[in-house]
Formats: sequence, structure tokens, C-alpha cells
Amino acid sequence: MTQHTISPVTLATCVEHSLHLSLDGFDLSRARLYGISIVDEQAAARNEDGALRITFLAEHGDVYELLEAQTNAIVRMFDAAVVLTCGWAAPIRDDDEDEETSTPPSQHPERRRVRLVVVVGDCGVGSVLRFADAPNDVVTDAGAARGSLADAVTNMWFDCPVNVAQNPADSAMQE
Repeated sequence: MTQHTISPVTLATCVEHSLHLSLDGFDLSRARLYGISIVDEQAAARNEDGALRITFLAEHGDVYELLEAQTNAIVRMFDAAVVLTCGWAAPIRDDDEDEETSTPPSQHPERRRVRLVVVVGDCGVGSVLRFADAPNDVVTDAGAARGSLADAVTNMWFDCPVNVAQNPADSAMQE
């Protein structure tokens, strides 16, 4: 695999741009996992068609179960992995820091529908989100996001379990 120098947020921006053109709305019922092969870094930085090969790998109703599936070791065959999910976002205030008493985003009076694309690869994590009420604006994050989803994405890539299956005939020969 070629070592790439494209930043995770630049890659996330290109992936999100491509997916945005093919997606209908902000209401995906299942989180999706994709593998990304970089064809042309310079073209990806300009959001050009053909800069990336985006391969659908899996989907699940629970983003955390999707990220924790043992089959996700396949993502390491690609230059990067992408998680796409939709949900609700709400402002975080200093007085909301107590998770036990904070209002869930889906019930918050200032909630907004959001679509999130998170890219993870050897160079790190980057993400892009769009809000349904402002679909022409994107918000990027160059890996500063914190929380359970950020941890799960990082763990999927960097702590990916690799199981080596041994042919039963091979183990019989070793005895």
C-alpha cells in the first residue's frame, strides 16, 4: 500500500462531497462503513470525481456495533475507512456537562438533523458534517473530536484485531 500524505480532514471533505452528491437527505436509518482507495491525492484535495474509490463494506442500525464488528479488519485493506451516520445534534453548554442530567440531542429544543462522515487512516482522523437546515455548509474537524464515537472509530482502525486462521492440515504436520 502506498504511503499517502493527504490530511484526514482533506480526505474526509472529498469523501463527504462525493457521498453528498449521491445521498438523498439526512435520514439514513443505518450507519454505513466504507473503504477508501486514494487514486489521486491532488485531485482529492480539489474534490474531483475519480480521485477516490469508495467501496461500501457494511451497514448496521447501531453505529457502535458496526464499528466493533470483527469483520471490520477488512478496512485495513484500504487507504482509509469511512463511517457515515445520521442523527441529531444539539448545542453543548457548560451546564450540560453532567451526562446524567443532560438532555439527549434528539429531545433537545435546539436539535438539528445532521449527517456525519468520519475518515480514519494511518495519518489520523478527520470529519465533516452537514446540517439538514443548512445543506450547503460543511463543518470540518481535523481530529479534535472527543467522545465515544471518536474513540470507537480510532479503535476500529488502530486497534483492529487480526485473527490468523490456521489450516488444520498445517497444525497436524507440526505435531
